[in-house]
Amino acid sequence: MRPPAALRPALAPATLVAIFFGLYWLTLCPTVFWYDSAEYAATARTLGIAHPPGYPLYTLIGRLFTLLPLTPAYAVNLMSAVFGALAVGLAYAVTRALGARPLAAAIGGATLGAGSLFWFQAVIAEVYTPGISALLLVLWLLLRGDVRDRDRWLVAAALLAGLALGLHLFIATCGLGFALLVWGAGLPIAQPRDLRLLWLRRGSARRLARALLCLLATALGSTIFLYLRWRAAMQPLINFEDPSSSWERFWWFVTGGNYKHWFLEHYALGQRALRVLAVFYDQLLVVGTLLALVGLIALWRGRALIGLALTLMIAGNVYFFFDYRVHDVEVFFLPAIAVLCCLVGVGVESALAALERLTEGSPRARVVRRGAALVLALFPASVAAASYGKVDLHDYTAARDYGERMARELPPGAVIVNYTTPPEWKNDAVFALYYQRVLGRRPDIAVRTRMERRDVIELLARGTPVFLYYPVPRLVREFEVERAGPAYRVVRLRDRPLVPPPGMAPPVDPQADDD
Repeated sequence: MRPPAALRPALAPATLVAIFFGLYWLTLCPTVFWYDSAEYAATARTLGIAHPPGYPLYTLIGRLFTLLPLTPAYAVNLMSAVFGALAVGLAYAVTRALGARPLAAAIGGATLGAGSLFWFQAVIAEVYTPGISALLLVLWLLLRGDVRDRDRWLVAAALLAGLALGLHLFIATCGLGFALLVWGAGLPIAQPRDLRLLWLRRGSARRLARALLCLLATALGSTIFLYLRWRAAMQPLINFEDPSSSWERFWWFVTGGNYKHWFLEHYALGQRALRVLAVFYDQLLVVGTLLALVGLIALWRGRALIGLALTLMIAGNVYFFFDYRVHDVEVFFLPAIAVLCCLVGVGVESALAALERLTEGSPRARVVRRGAALVLALFPASVAAASYGKVDLHDYTAARDYGERMARELPPGAVIVNYTTPPEWKNDAVFALYYQRVLGRRPDIAVRTRMERRDVIELLARGTPVFLYYPVPRLVREFEVERAGPAYRVVRLRDRPLVPPPGMAPPVDPQADDD
């Protein structure tokens, strides 16, 4: 039985979404994960304030998922899978809007969903799959507004872009491309030389009014961040940096807080460029890179406005995070990767169209075309096969096991000293945020941040058990520390400070590579 004609256009993207949701569900982490993932599950459940910039929309959507009859961690992991699958469908829709036929669009969407970087974000509680879904939906709305020259599509896109900042600020790195699509909507720009129409005075008053309306819509959407100030004033269980204390503090918080200081001032340009290029190569490989390049060239030759807009989106995202010094910098390039995957679909369309022209009139034309389509479709399938083993977390319980051991083995009334280094954050998010605040386990254990030497000495003098998540060098130099189950116990003050030989590496956290 054939589906109704009205539903047939939705059949391909719906099938794609279903396939990838199934893959993500099969590989979904069944419980709490490390680092920010544990924090996001905790803030969603408690309506807390996450680390800067706070991710208000993510937290509110996450709260809805925690109402499901599932554990909070699994529910928010599932949220990532849902939005990951939706992002694949939206990549299909964007690629179709760029002129590709269903098969080519499906290959573009599948290339995004099959990549190990995106897939991994779809099986743990993270902000990236909702952020990419919103990004692609904004782009799709803008493309519809350009074709139909209807301002309501553009205003809707602008409003959504503002709201989407509450999912992730990387939306803003694509702002120049978005702005260009708003300004040039409806203009007959096909070839690069037609871009001069952007500066024509005729119709500029309408374009300016439309641009201002879209700017206001974006500003309206971004007021989602005011929720943080309102909620923080209630002193929730998790309240990073309390953005309600002043408007100056609020602005500092929503623009990135301390994370703004992670941008490098000095770096080796060549080494950094190679690392960034490696991120894109790992996701697209040679085939995907070539297809994306073909797709971008095709757009520049036939739809120059869109070609320029997508180029600006990719360039803006890469430029902004090029010198960002975090251990997982690759995830910040997902906006550019998502756009490139759509371009892969356009490249497939261009390749198949060229093959059709070459084989026109040949008795074997149909066989050749179908064979070529099958070969091209094997690309995302092979990427998915390679990714599966890397991202499969269906039986991963290391973070939960750690939390259980901490709750079971630490003595009553213990104090954990936390200096907020990345290795400590990995464990603190699991135990202090998820196990203590969400599950209510071991409320007798206090976590103290950045304690001074004299305060640690005082605790030891009182006989209080003092522990560390990780043997932080600044404390190890002054105190004797020994491994005690899942944590490190501070035993006593050293007779003399430990001075490691020059170049000696600090102690290594045996769990540092678990994720």
